[in-house]
Amino acid sequence: MASRLRPVLAPALRILPRTAAARVSSSAAISARRTLSLKSFFTSRKPATSDPFTSQFEPVLEQADLFHPLSKSPLAPVRAKADWIASHGTCPVCKEQHAAEEEAKKPQSKPPTYECPDCGYPTHCSEEHYKMDKEHHKHVCGTLREVNEDEHDLRSGRRMKEFEFPGAQHRDEAVNLSNWDTFLYTRGFLSMNSERSMRHVSHVLTYPLTIGSVLHQSSPYQLGKDLTVEGLKSLAALRHTLHPAMIPGITQNQDLRSTATHTVRIFCLGARAESHLPPHIYMQLAYLFPTTAFQIHFVGPDAIPPHTKSKEPHQHVHYEQMTFVYDNSRYESYHAEAGPFNPYYDVFFLFSPGLAHPSTKDMWKPTIPLLLDTKCAIFGTGFDERDVMNDVAEIENAGYELDWLMKPRENVFRSLKHEINMTDVRQSAQCNWGIWGIRGRRYDVRPSDQ
Repeated sequence: MASRLRPVLAPALRILPRTAAARVSSSAAISARRTLSLKSFFTSRKPATSDPFTSQFEPVLEQADLFHPLSKSPLAPVRAKADWIASHGTCPVCKEQHAAEEEAKKPQSKPPTYECPDCGYPTHCSEEHYKMDKEHHKHVCGTLREVNEDEHDLRSGRRMKEFEFPGAQHRDEAVNLSNWDTFLYTRGFLSMNSERSMRHVSHVLTYPLTIGSVLHQSSPYQLGKDLTVEGLKSLAALRHTLHPAMIPGITQNQDLRSTATHTVRIFCLGARAESHLPPHIYMQLAYLFPTTAFQIHFVGPDAIPPHTKSKEPHQHVHYEQMTFVYDNSRYESYHAEAGPFNPYYDVFFLFSPGLAHPSTKDMWKPTIPLLLDTKCAIFGTGFDERDVMNDVAEIENAGYELDWLMKPRENVFRSLKHEINMTDVRQSAQCNWGIWGIRGRRYDVRPSDQ
């Protein structure tokens, strides 16, 4: 927490040129002298005019007033959420009481209309059932209250300074990818003065930083502990492209403008939330590799953001050194169009794909063999340990010829925010909680005399 409590102005002053810093201090001194002039004692002060920029950040809720029972929230979207849970959720006590009934008979569970006074979520059908289940509920009550306050904070109307991200970084300034704290500090983000701000930022940046932390030469994942030998080989090929040797004659200013010399393609398959982020969020990935251009392909039925004006099934968006490709087709029909593939330039990411989930496992069966045939690195994530291990077991039991690149483990850049299952509020998940990596098996060709 020490790194989060540094003065808010420290990053800004640290990245200012020396001349600019001098101007700031000089102007501050002049303004200080002006306030002491005799004229100020005899002249009436003009009324302050409203700033059109800051006036749009007038908070609806104060920071000390973020907790509300969902059904009594001053925010309409939160009240609608309470109604949805009450209509589609289940009371855990009712559910357990009817667990012994025949499987063919639908349990007669009552809707959870009673709101816990400590977390504000509708959790049980009545106060009586709430008191009966209080011993179990206390294990999730703290998380539910945290999510409640986070949601009210996001909609409070305050100026979200934690979302004011820094731009390109000087090439001589190293980035530390050991964890969220060190990354935010070394990249010059504004101070995260609360755990809530950390949850907000990590939830937005978990997708680009999960990608960047795997590919970067300063990755927190190390050989032996996390990576296999084959994993190091695959990442070495990608890093050869992502971190090219310095080109003679390029000045620092040109480098900061991202004079891209290579294009790396990142395929996000089964894309959902990751494809709905604004393009500037992914610039935090690009800033880690200032001399590389990126094409990010979002492929899947839900890949095209719902707010887009165009209804075309295939779209391109250009944003500085990045090109975003959105395609709502299944990957098996997109594969031929995207080829040929090169392990030095192409990598696949599957964010919480649900390879073992009953509703999606059949959809992935024709896709995985195509990915393995490319011999490119494939990385997947899961929203909790069980989800990760189920996907890993599904891959291992399928009998594919593959090499493991990264052992299943907790993702350093997972989202710190909990997502609540609104049909059963006892269940929560974190975006990209865990990560693993595979690649189609490659065979070394050797002379026959060896």
